[in-house]
Amino acid sequence: MSATTTTAPEVRLRGAAVPTALTLLVVLACWQVAVPLLDIPVYVLPSPTAILAHADWSAIVSASGSTSVGVVLGFVAGNLLGFVLAGLIAWSAAAASVLYPIGLSLRSVPIIALAPFITLAVGRGVSATTTVAGLIVFFPTLVNVLAGFRSVEREALELMRVLNASKRDVFVRVQLPAALPLFFDALKIAAPTSVLGVMTAEWVIGGHGLGQLILTESLALNGETMWGGIVASAVIAGLAFTLVSLAERLLIPWAGDQ
Repeated sequence: MSATTTTAPEVRLRGAAVPTALTLLVVLACWQVAVPLLDIPVYVLPSPTAILAHADWSAIVSASGSTSVGVVLGFVAGNLLGFVLAGLIAWSAAAASVLYPIGLSLRSVPIIALAPFITLAVGRGVSATTTVAGLIVFFPTLVNVLAGFRSVEREALELMRVLNASKRDVFVRVQLPAALPLFFDALKIAAPTSVLGVMTAEWVIGGHGLGQLILTESLALNGETMWGGIVASAVIAGLAFTLVSLAERLLIPWAGDQ
């Protein structure tokens, strides 16, 4: 027997990496060939090599840092809010009658329509981007986690009653573990969505991140830096999704085997 063993999550991760890398290489190759072949203007779509050679990478890196801060803060705040609200709604029918309509109302209002209020309430910059990202991601987490709390099989609840378990024990030992897989599903949705939320705030409200950089460079017809910013945002979103997926495999490995 080998001294080292490979777990099922590691096998799945390695198996997914190869086709992903191959797909990315094919897309880049097609992109590189299509630009000169179709005579696409550089301010519309430069080739990957032109982006690498001529984009202002120092500005892109700086903007990526600002965007990443908003993404992390908004991701944490929004998902924490969604998880806590779901727990309160699952715990108390009275809380459900009050909190769920409020959450639904917040989700129903377009974020762009809230931009003036957000600017007046928290100002511009990271506070605004964090708020927008948090508002975008919290409701999917609320819905998913609440569904997880309510997905417990009746037999499990009956067993806990037979054992004379308290409401707290039922929640912690039965409902919470049942909600974790759906919670991580919500986190995987929220990871790239939080990037979209931050960049939307940067477009509408302003800031120093990738959203503002892409807008500015597009108006200046600087296609290389504009697309460099777009690629950077895609990398941040992909990295966020990958980190959440890794955390899921490490913390709840049984979910991937179901």
